[in-house]
Amino acid sequence: MIIGKHKERPSEETIESARFIVAFRATHAPSRSRHAPPVETSPLSAELYSQLIAKLDSLGLAVLFRTRKGLLDKEEKLHYRIIDRESIRLEFADRLTVGAIDGPRELVSIGRYTPGGWEERLKEAYDEALRLSVLHDEVTSVEDRLSKSENPEDVVALLDSAPDRDRMLRMLCLSPKHSANAYTLFMSHILADRILDAQHVIETAVELNPNDARLHLTLGNFYWAALSNAKGWGPGKEPGPLRLVTLDSLEMPYEKARSLARSHFLEAMRLSSRREIEEEAGAQLATLRS
Repeated sequence: MIIGKHKERPSEETIESARFIVAFRATHAPSRSRHAPPVETSPLSAELYSQLIAKLDSLGLAVLFRTRKGLLDKEEKLHYRIIDRESIRLEFADRLTVGAIDGPRELVSIGRYTPGGWEERLKEAYDEALRLSVLHDEVTSVEDRLSKSENPEDVVALLDSAPDRDRMLRMLCLSPKHSANAYTLFMSHILADRILDAQHVIETAVELNPNDARLHLTLGNFYWAALSNAKGWGPGKEPGPLRLVTLDSLEMPYEKARSLARSHFLEAMRLSSRREIEEEAGAQLATLRS
């Protein structure tokens, strides 16, 4: 281990805080490689990343990293920098690449180190990165349980049991599996006769994924079902669970539901590249004109 000529050195807690924040950033940061095509960052990762950056900004800190090879040993190292109001307070390098997991690590150098109150703020940033990491794991766990649940009451109870129900719903609707998550939650709330909650689920999903044609179609069908329950279903139509969606349960006048259904069917047709979505949305629009 090479530690310059400095008499003082950072504590292991400070170093591990920096390493954890860097690992979190490496996992969730948008791709900026010049030599490879950009990797699309999931909306969930983008949300978690932006929350961490906002926390760092509020603390007046920047925790940066880059990967490069040493001049002599040619081993790839991960270089860390903690910047506090334009001054570098801590700089070190590990013999570890961003993608390595539990590999050997060694502090090989400190460019500059200035102890001070910034280390307490770094601990705050670490706590936020840890909180966001735990939240990500919770979302993954809930998502896995959603995919395996067969009882709508269990699905509803799963969301209700979250410490912050709306935050968990938002995270599930930002996940790469947002379409499956939203549809499972949406239909489960309808089957549990919690119509306003079902409306909130699907509206949240559309709000967070405005370019998802299928979600627009699902929301349009939700309002269309309320209209059909008011005026009667056409010959051969089987409403299924949508029979529970009524204008009274939505506390909504007929014309407002009709306008909302129309706008979401039109949006589904505009956004979709899939023929079946366009055909279904078009057919539903035709019934609104009759």
